[in-house]
Amino acid sequence: MLARSEPNGRLRSVTIDMLSTAFLRAVRAVARPLVLLTGLALGSLAAPAFATPPESWEDPDNGSALELLLILGGIPLAVIALLALAVYLPSMMRGQSSEPALAFQQRSEWFGGPRKGVEGTPEPTAQSEDKGGAGGRW
Repeated sequence: MLARSEPNGRLRSVTIDMLSTAFLRAVRAVARPLVLLTGLALGSLAAPAFATPPESWEDPDNGSALELLLILGGIPLAVIALLALAVYLPSMMRGQSSEPALAFQQRSEWFGGPRKGVEGTPEPTAQSEDKGGAGGRW
């Protein structure tokens, strides 16, 4: 039983018939496979076209399998190699290593920290009340 409000602001009860809901579920349970089977049946009835091409058309000269592999495999590999070379060539010319861990060992960075770096931070005092971190008092 649900409650709905009337225009005058009073609540009235609404009864939902569970039989009609069960009936709708049963109809949907039957309709779904029926629609699927109908689509499969109509799709299987469609026959391919058996028309012959016109006599004026000539047969295309298909290349060899090796030519196909070179086109479908060689071109993407060549593009990947060119992109890798374009990425690594500048650092190779400067003599830098391409290992990511070595790039960050030269100097440390503190994003959002003091402009003078770690040396510019004040020394903590032993009696300091500010302990840092997140906290709240209610």
